[in-house]
Amino acid sequence: MLLVLIILKFLILGVIAIFVVRIFISTIQHLRGIFSFAKRGEISVVIWVFVLAFAALLSYQSYWQLFINNEYFTETRNLHDPRPWIVEATTQKGKIYDRHHTDSLMLAGYRQTTTDMLPRRYYPLGEATSHLLGYSDVERGKAGLEKFYFDRLMGWTRFDDEEKSNYLNNKYFRIKPIGNDITLTIDYELQKCAYEAFGDNKGAVVAIEPSTGDILVLVSAPSYHPDSVKVDKAWRNIVTDETNQRLYNRALWGRYPPGSTFKTIVASAALEAGLDPLWEIGADGYLPPGVSRKRVYDHERASYRDHGRIWHGHGKLDMTQALVKSSNAYFARLGVSVGDSLMHDIAWRFGFNQPVDWNIIRPELKDKIVAYKSSFPPTVNAHELAWSCIGQEKVLATPLELALVAATIANNGVLMKPRLEFNQEPQMWHEVISEETAGKVQAMMREVVWGKGGTAWRMRMKEVEVAGKTGTAELTRIIKHDDGTTERVISNNALFISFAPVDDPKIAIAVVAEGAGYGGAAAAPVAKEIYLKAYKSGYFNHAPK
Repeated sequence: MLLVLIILKFLILGVIAIFVVRIFISTIQHLRGIFSFAKRGEISVVIWVFVLAFAALLSYQSYWQLFINNEYFTETRNLHDPRPWIVEATTQKGKIYDRHHTDSLMLAGYRQTTTDMLPRRYYPLGEATSHLLGYSDVERGKAGLEKFYFDRLMGWTRFDDEEKSNYLNNKYFRIKPIGNDITLTIDYELQKCAYEAFGDNKGAVVAIEPSTGDILVLVSAPSYHPDSVKVDKAWRNIVTDETNQRLYNRALWGRYPPGSTFKTIVASAALEAGLDPLWEIGADGYLPPGVSRKRVYDHERASYRDHGRIWHGHGKLDMTQALVKSSNAYFARLGVSVGDSLMHDIAWRFGFNQPVDWNIIRPELKDKIVAYKSSFPPTVNAHELAWSCIGQEKVLATPLELALVAATIANNGVLMKPRLEFNQEPQMWHEVISEETAGKVQAMMREVVWGKGGTAWRMRMKEVEVAGKTGTAELTRIIKHDDGTTERVISNNALFISFAPVDDPKIAIAVVAEGAGYGGAAAAPVAKEIYLKAYKSGYFNHAPK
């Protein structure tokens, strides 16, 4: 049928072209008489005025479109040209499914309105997926996967045979145009659970399947409802809310001091170097060698002082005990012992200081899904290295990167490229650490949850055995008041990275909650809710290794 339509289309175009050529030839033959002032007088003057005005207008338009790369002109044209939006409104774009690809677990589809109205784009999870899926609106433009996958959702791509069969009709003939569906790696139920468990916190939650790199959860909060994009007042409230920054995707763009979660990387580097020292960690902490030094204390020192008690130190600690107690003094000293070169090499293998290498084969997504770089900057002396190795100084990590760290350790030291589209082969990104080293760090992280005095004891549950590492990053802000005075405000970001089950990891999770307090108290319970939901969904139905 399409072949017949194509042939008919070109026949009609051919007839029209012949007719136009004949008229053009006849016109050229009579031009001399038409434009002659001697023969036509006033009529020729009018004709020449119109011709010159049309030529000037055409030249002006061509000048702007062909020779001037003016962003304002382009944006104005896109905003006020209704044709693309008419095409989009009259096309039933493809659905976006979760990894299970069932209509009951659809992430984006259509809700039928009254019979005289066009179908309306519908996002069942609302705020829970808005940063990932984005929006497409005649006034606000496009964002997220609605933007990056637009041609595919409209049925205009020709990547495989199925898409090629729809291309001609959807692009040109538009006989009941229907776009191409997309299946993501996101798990509908886990995404919903993560968003609800996060509550009123600011920050992000990312969950990954360690063996494949599949993104199971990608939550950023505070969020916005996709329907509010089309309402002027609601949209103004969103874009003017500087406090919450609801359009900001914290999961991919937020960069936070990783705090004590970074100690898992230091432990990995130390084991790769053959180090597992037994050190006396006293009340005086650790003083890095060299100049510009600031002593590194354990967090118990301040807590004891606030309660009128005296901190006497941990005593002798090996690496496992130090991770369980999250000793700053131990890991600052350990990082300096490992050395700047190896620390930066291991951090790079984990994904720091480089763009995220997504597992993407679709041409329309290449270089479009942006995740900011996590950074472990060069350290000029032992003081900077010591503080960097406890996740402070200038070290910054996105929630995605923290989830990749946990996933790498869970996957026996192999970092998989993060993947958002379900029907693609998994790809390795880096061989980060040896399987032996990964196994030892896995055992250490298990003790953080299950060992005596472990900072993540709230993660203990009968349904599944979890391994993890808490983190608390202290942030100092200077607030200026209207009277000109300033106030120094200290707040703590709560962080938690983990994986489960310990014996055969299926899910790795990173939680970052801005200003929420301690990682074990504020971030870990969010991960716990996700693991419980995963348990009920059958993720952990397996035989042990």
